[in-house]
Amino acid sequence: RRTSCCSVFIVSELEGAGVSDCCVSSKEEDAILPCSLSTKENIDSKVFQWKKDGQKKVFIYDAGQTNGNGLEGQNEQFRGRVFHFPDKLKVGDASIVIKRTKVTDSGNYTCDFPCLQSPRQFHVELLVGECFTETLIKINLYSDIWTITILT
Repeated sequence: RRTSCCSVFIVSELEGAGVSDCCVSSKEEDAILPCSLSTKENIDSKVFQWKKDGQKKVFIYDAGQTNGNGLEGQNEQFRGRVFHFPDKLKVGDASIVIKRTKVTDSGNYTCDFPCLQSPRQFHVELLVGECFTETLIKINLYSDIWTITILT
């Protein structure tokens, strides 16, 4: 019997920090980490980068150049497993896909636009583990902090 992937996206506007999301995924499944400018401006010629836990470079985009395609610096953990959506850049979407997620991919991710007139940063927490067919997800919000409890 195949286990299914659980996905939960929670959006909360944090003052001056952008959007905070949480994604829950089964290991070995693909996870989409959302990052999109509310202005929907074309970001084809912009710079953005994704980092995990504030340090590990997950994905780098600089006006058409990406890691693996002219840019260096991507952390080995993510090499060959992270992709963006080139066709969605025109509407401000810098979301990425992490292929074949692993438990070690769990963590806090940031999507930074450092060179915009008003720099923006988005936060995504990725939780990777086993998901079962009968899963109850409980979500609480306390002081702008989302808590997700998964009961199986």
